[in-house]
Amino acid sequence: MKRSKKILIYKICCVAFGAILLFVPQRGTPYADIRVLATVLGVDGTDGNVTVSAQLAVPVAQGSDGKASTVAKATGGSIGEALENLEIGLGRRIDFGHLSTVAIGQDVLLQDLRLFTGYLMSSGKAGPGTYLVHCPQSTAADFLNGAQDMGESSDAELDSFIAFSKNGNHVSTTTLLRFLQALNSTSHATYLPCVALENESAQNSGVTGAGEGNGMKNEQRQEINDRQQEQSAEKEGQENKQQGNKQQDKQDQNEKQEEGKQQEKGSSGGQSKGGEKGGQSQNDQKQSGGQSGGQDGHQKKRLVAANQVAVYGGETPEALVLDPMVTRGVVWQDKHSDFGLVELRNMQMNGTDIASVSARLMGKKVRVSADVKNGENVLNYTIKLKLRLDDSQICGNPLFYTQWKNALEKAYESEVRENVLRTVQACKEHNVDFLGFREYFHKFSKKGFKSFDLSTLVVHVHVKADIIT
Repeated sequence: MKRSKKILIYKICCVAFGAILLFVPQRGTPYADIRVLATVLGVDGTDGNVTVSAQLAVPVAQGSDGKASTVAKATGGSIGEALENLEIGLGRRIDFGHLSTVAIGQDVLLQDLRLFTGYLMSSGKAGPGTYLVHCPQSTAADFLNGAQDMGESSDAELDSFIAFSKNGNHVSTTTLLRFLQALNSTSHATYLPCVALENESAQNSGVTGAGEGNGMKNEQRQEINDRQQEQSAEKEGQENKQQGNKQQDKQDQNEKQEEGKQQEKGSSGGQSKGGEKGGQSQNDQKQSGGQSGGQDGHQKKRLVAANQVAVYGGETPEALVLDPMVTRGVVWQDKHSDFGLVELRNMQMNGTDIASVSARLMGKKVRVSADVKNGENVLNYTIKLKLRLDDSQICGNPLFYTQWKNALEKAYESEVRENVLRTVQACKEHNVDFLGFREYFHKFSKKGFKSFDLSTLVVHVHVKADIIT
């Protein structure tokens, strides 16, 4: 083929390609504008009437006034239908590749939770490492809306909160895979960490985390909280009374001045009095606005420590929410929590009263063995702790290495032992094996598994605490 003919064919191809580019319609919207990212998913209701709510990261153009994140909600006969209706309502596809947390509402039953979690795992919308949390005080939709109203995205709050609890705090966390594995085990029970939003006033009244090993009871804390609330109410009443007296004195003074002005200047006094009333009304509006602003600030909410767990399993389909004292034993036997603050309160060491001693949990090893001894099913916990005291002044005391160190270690060991035994007693009282005792016998003792009875189970707890300096 001649060179001139090759050039002609090349020109014809270029013209044809240009015509194709000219007449083929361009894409109207970029790929990013037809997708949103789901970071937190909330599930409420039962199978047949499911409500899903999602914390969504919405791509917006630079300089736009639109929100970068929002909470959307939809309902359906199943969780799959509800998620499809959510996409239809948004007019965009939802990308679940960044889904970090699934929140379960307070009214979700066990049989429905099995369906929800199973669907999320099998459909690929949630990975095995997705965290699962329970909302004991509200629906998941209300919880996500409250988290969104905090001023920051729920992803920045809830995701980092759970991730920190997993890696840097003494709090039990549960992933989707771990939850399903526990439900399908021989124990048929498991637990979820509880998350909630609280007023700042409630948080400042002494709310403590699950990892604190202190001996203060709930009644004592409630008494302290009530006393603080009474003091704050009395103080607020006194301030309101003083402010009311000042306003009354100022109003009387203004009225006297107005009477004098009316006697001196007839009509001008009326105008002055009207101006005073207008100024007073403006002051009242400012005062009421300041009070309302203070109330809004007082009602500001944020996430609080996850010091409770919700138990699923047993004879009842509803979730059983354990109190913080029982939750401590759940945390101590959990092999996944290795760090956090542990505290002892109101203790005596060799005749010396100490109000509080705080230590950082630097490491924890938990070993469990199950066997049949003298015809009884016996389960042994062996817990080894490494602690570092927060207060370095205690280490500088001359009595620390000779007397205090050993006494503190014994106190921590006793506290941890009592916490675990209290949780074991709660398992027996509610007849829910949420600590997985039956599964341990299934792994280590076939004879004990055949004769397993939760009510007659004997549990021994051996704790060894080591304070490192």
